Amino acid sequence: MILMSRLWIYLRLIHIIVDLLGLYASFVLAYFVRVGWIFSTDFPFAPFAWVATLSVIIWSGFLLLTKYYRIPPRSGQRVAFDIFLALLGGALGIGILIVTYFFKSELFFSRLLNIYAFGFGFIWLMISQFVFRRILASIKKQEKQVYRTLIVGANRVAEKIITAICKNPYAPYKIVGVIDPYGLAKKVQGSQIMGKLDKLETVCEREKITALIQCDAFEHTLNLISFCEEKNIKFQFDPALRGIFEENLRIREVAGQTMISFVQRDYTGSKKMKFCFIDFILRQVFDVD
Repeated sequence: MILMSRLWIYLRLIHIIVDLLGLYASFVLAYFVRVGWIFSTDFPFAPFAWVATLSVIIWSGFLLLTKYYRIPPRSGQRVAFDIFLALLGGALGIGILIVTYFFKSELFFSRLLNIYAFGFGFIWLMISQFVFRRILASIKKQEKQVYRTLIVGANRVAEKIITAICKNPYAPYKIVGVIDPYGLAKKVQGSQIMGKLDKLETVCEREKITALIQCDAFEHTLNLISFCEEKNIKFQFDPALRGIFEENLRIREVAGQTMISFVQRDYTGSKKMKFCFIDFILRQVFDVD
């Protein structure tokens, strides 16, 4: 994992904590709205509070495992999928509340309280998602903690990726320029051509490149991977190259475009289990390397 991603991960961690607290507060608010602004003897608060904790854990855990907090967040039409995940997670959380508490209650059962808890929790998730999306978009706009990206290839695939990244408000990439491996293109829509492959190392050092996306010159893939590994540059390439170094490939989304990312891992000894666990969390929760 390149250090450039840390700020985005920290913000998502804060987002997770905020959602946990907000969801629990939603359950508590639902209790008082339904029962009244006092502690009811017919419906004791303490058992409800414990069951609400379990429901919040289930709801939040579902969102974590389904990459609701992925980096960057889903955009465009895929935003609807995040809304669906929030609704489905809420259904699971409320289901736990019903099964563990209300089915055991002989004196009190409130369908309205379940609706309140579900509604308040869902509204909170939508508000927090909106706020943190605005924060991430602001970071992207200010070009803080983003990957300074160089495109290898001056073709339609490169232009499509450049356009998608520039239009996406959340993708943590800034297109610095394009390397034309064959020196045939005169211009590329959305960026500038910075030379041929023989200028790659010079351009990367001068422009402080931290990410490289290959869209052409497939015969140079091995050399580009070695170069990026040596310079600690994030390497991604067009899916047409799938099949090379299969064990180290990750499917990733860049501004709504499917990419294949090459990830170098060489952990040994006592650190191996620790970093394997960290890698698992990064992939499952944040969808980053």
